[in-house]
Amino acid sequence: MKSTKLMLAVIATLLTTWCVMGTIGWCLSDLSFRDCITHGGTLMLMLIVGWIPAIIVGDDVNDHLKS
Repeated sequence: MKSTKLMLAVIATLLTTWCVMGTIGWCLSDLSFRDCITHGGTLMLMLIVGWIPAIIVGDDVNDHLKS
């Protein structure tokens, strides 16, 4: 059960980060929201820095579930 909670927390953080980055791009450009979410720049940004919040949240959840 611990692994499932950890996996769900990491995936939820990744999706939230991706949506936040897409929303920022949508607000700052003339593209539609769908175009911003699937744009190569957003995907590259997620590849470069999008995993960092997920690792931090995953580590915190792992520490919390130990005790």
